[in-house]
Order: sequence, then structure tokens, then C-alpha cells
Amino acid sequence: MKKLMFPLNERDYFATGGRISYLMDDLSKYYMVEVLTISKDVYDDLLKKVESTSSSVLVRYIDSIYTPVTIATRDDLVKIFIRYTYDMVIPGTDIKIWKTTAIDDFFGHISGLSFPGITGSDADMILFPLMNDDEPLSEDSDIFYTTLLFDAREKGTKVMGYEVYPVFGGNLLMPRLMDGLIVRKEFEKLFYIKKGIAAEKIWVLTNDRDIYSLSTIEDTYKNYLYNSQIEVNRSELAITVFNHAKFRPQLSELFRVIAETGFPVVLLLVKRIYNIGGYTEDNVIDGIFMEDIKKIKCRFYIVDPTSVVPTVMISDVVISPSYIGPLEFSAQNGKESWVYNPLNDPTPEVNGITFINNPGDLARTFKRAYKTKRDTVGMIEIINTLSGNE
Repeated sequence: MKKLMFPLNERDYFATGGRISYLMDDLSKYYMVEVLTISKDVYDDLLKKVESTSSSVLVRYIDSIYTPVTIATRDDLVKIFIRYTYDMVIPGTDIKIWKTTAIDDFFGHISGLSFPGITGSDADMILFPLMNDDEPLSEDSDIFYTTLLFDAREKGTKVMGYEVYPVFGGNLLMPRLMDGLIVRKEFEKLFYIKKGIAAEKIWVLTNDRDIYSLSTIEDTYKNYLYNSQIEVNRSELAITVFNHAKFRPQLSELFRVIAETGFPVVLLLVKRIYNIGGYTEDNVIDGIFMEDIKKIKCRFYIVDPTSVVPTVMISDVVISPSYIGPLEFSAQNGKESWVYNPLNDPTPEVNGITFINNPGDLARTFKRAYKTKRDTVGMIEIINTLSGNE
């Protein structure tokens, strides 16, 4: 099994609220994952979240040592810097770089800090958070990331950079040293292309869960993407259907269309809590819908209406035979949101909700949704491609 390494300092880990740990846990199903950190708080938090639940994740803490740097040593290093940069000038001018940086930036940034625990990694790929200049990087973090990156380049280990902070405040030297970049938006890719980085080295994530795992903004609704009670595979289409007391024929037809598509499904039927005569809603589901549902290639769940939000958030498609409030919530959170009812007249899209009124269109729309799911780009697809694990 190939090995991935995630170096992480305290600032970068907690900027994601620790959600990056879910990404590591997902990757550990296919790779050995080593997390290397210089923060005890990160180490302790990851031990609780990841290492205790996955045998393929190793969390390692390394400490720094400080060796005083004498003035004579600094002077010698400055002379070496001048010798190596003597003929370099600031672009568009005749000003030599060493004249503006040797005695100021270079001299002032010489450090005696080191990490003896970095002894050379056996990882097949190292994934770095891309540095951001909006907040100065601490001395220990700078040396930690730089040492690992230099060591990886020396050994020929693949290095990938992933975007956590806004791209406009990024340090442009680090991305240029990477074998590839992972960003979350198309405009971030265009930003790097304009800065001279080849388009084929830049990957855009489209998987919602992976994107959120690298986000610095917490969204209480998106936290349900990590629902561990019902896990949806990347090859499955998660379909939430809202039950209805009157539109039972429409729902039966909906289930038959899903069965005819033939692709793997996680089917979630949300109850509405009703009674018809002496029959409960469960009686209706068993007596009218179950024969059609059994023909679907699916894992089937009946969901209590109090669990609408977590159910919608793990779904790819949300359907109801009538326009209801949860469909608006679904559309606002980027889910395919449809009203299916052949009794409806043709209706244009409203608030991101699509109206479908015949089984042929419904089947075609399902197939498009499944193709979109299959074409989703997550971290695992990117790493598989770069590591030759396709």
C-alpha cells in the first residue's frame, strides 16, 4: 500500500476546524497516511479523531531544537548568498537582488532552529497546505515545511500543494515548487495559470465533502456531510424521496423509474407522519411501495421527518411529488432538487428546483445526475491519478 504524508502546523490544522482529519480518514481506506506535526495540540486532537478509528493512519509529533548562530557564521552565510545571487537583478531594473536583501531579509532570517525528527520520509507523496502571506508564518512552521519540501525535492518524492486560504494572499514561490496544485474553485485555477503555472498541474476539487474538509469557514449544515450512520459510496447515487399522503401513484411510478435505471442507489424515504383511514403511513409504505422498492438496486432507509437536514445533506438528489420547503433548502445547498408529478403543467425552474412531469424526462434526468456524481473530482481521484493507482 502506498503512503501519503500530511505535514501540518497548528495554524493550518485548526484553520479547517480539524475537518481535514475526515479527509485523512477517507484516504486511509486506500493509502497508508502519516500525519507529521510540530504541535502537541494537533497531535492530541488527531489521535482522538483519526488514529483511534483507522489502523492506516499514523500521527507523529516531532520537536525542535535550537542551536545559537554566531555572528561569524551569519557573516559567512551572507557571503555565500551574495556569491550565488551576485548576477541576479530585480526584474525590469538593473538593481542587484543581493544589495536589497543580503544584509536585511537574508541576514535577519537566518535561524538556528531545526527538526532532527525529519530524517527523510518514505512517503510516496507529500501533501502541503499552501502558505499564505496574510499572516506571517512562524519561524518553526517555516523551517518545518521548508525542510520537508527540500528533502522531498532532493529525493524525487512527489509533492502536492492544496489550497486552504484565499488564493490571492498566497506565497507564489511554494506553488511553483509543487508537482501539482489542488484548488477548490475554477477562478483559483485561472489565478495560478496567469501566474505562469501550467494548467495540467492544477486540479479543481468538485467533491463537496472534500472541499468542506479544506474550508476555513464552518457551516453547521455541511457538518452533516460527515454523517457516519449512512455512508454513501462514490459509486452510489443518494436519492431522498419525500412521502406524500395523496400522490401515491406518482411515488410508485418514481420508484419504478429508479429501478429501471439500474445504477446503485442509496434510497431514503422521508416520512410525513399521516394516517389514511385505519392505515398508518408504515402500512401504506409496506402495502403500496415496497414491491417496487425491492426491485431497485439499493440500500433502503425509512427516515423520520425530524432528520430532514442530515438526510438532505448526504443526498445527491432530493425529490418530492409537490413543492415543499425542504426542496428549497436542498437547492440552496447544491443538491439536485426536483418536483416529479405528471399532473403538473410544464413549469420553468424555480429557486433551483426542477419540475418534471413525465417518466422519460425523469429517467434522463436521473442518468445525468448519476453521470455528474461519477464525474465528481475528489482528493482520492486526484491522488490515484498522480500515483498511478487508477
